[in-house]
Amino acid sequence: MTKKKKLGIMAAISAVLLLGGALLCFKDDIAQEIAENDLEPFRPITISQGTLDEITDDLIAETTAAEIIPIGSTKTTVTAEISQNIAVSEVLPDDVRQSLIDSAQAMNNAYPDAVGWLYIPDSSVNYPVMQSDDNDYYLSHAYDGSYLKAGSVFLDNRCENRFMNPINIVYAHNMKNGSMFAGVLNFADPAYFDSHRYGWLATPENVYRIDFFSCAKADMNDELYDGSTPINEWLSHLSDISVVTENVYFSENDRFISLSTCSYEFENARTILTGKLVEMNGG
Repeated sequence: MTKKKKLGIMAAISAVLLLGGALLCFKDDIAQEIAENDLEPFRPITISQGTLDEITDDLIAETTAAEIIPIGSTKTTVTAEISQNIAVSEVLPDDVRQSLIDSAQAMNNAYPDAVGWLYIPDSSVNYPVMQSDDNDYYLSHAYDGSYLKAGSVFLDNRCENRFMNPINIVYAHNMKNGSMFAGVLNFADPAYFDSHRYGWLATPENVYRIDFFSCAKADMNDELYDGSTPINEWLSHLSDISVVTENVYFSENDRFISLSTCSYEFENARTILTGKLVEMNGG
């Protein structure tokens, strides 16, 4: 066989392999799109989501004066205080609050592993939160148990399933197509953080506003993932490893949620977005 023919065969094989890889990626994207479309009956109804968007915009407008500190600057000290510097309403309209609870309950009724619904306005994060007996299953399964490369958003199996732990860790993949928790990496930019300070979590019993105050970078085995660490120590360590942070005021009864995903600053790097859970009342 001539050298020219060998090169031609190698080129053809390379083309086939590249095409096969592209088809696999396309197949994965289609499967993910189908899974997400099938979630539509369980998504918070449009009026509820629209109201949350409006409330979030108002909250951001109220709190833009608060200081966001990028890495390399003098960090703020996390301080335990019960009082808030800024008066932020903890009330949602009754119909909106109830519709969010109903949506989370309907999802849980259909898929018992679904423990809540997580939504961050003006981002790609708008997913049910799953939980299984281990932290591996939902890395590669959709909410309905079918195989899905993108996996699902899921709560650490060591956490109580209604987010009643002082520290609640939620995981999802950083997908190249921008889905799942890929958007969490954006919070390392102080300007983006400043304009996306609030998220929402609905469970079958309650609705919570998430007041984000930290975006951190850590190793996958960092002590941050140890939910048994005393809150004072945990918050102090979180402040030390944060690339963007602000003062957080808390009482000993407050609870926190951390959204964790892969990033690539170093081997086994993780980006962790953390906020305080604020239970919303009807009104």
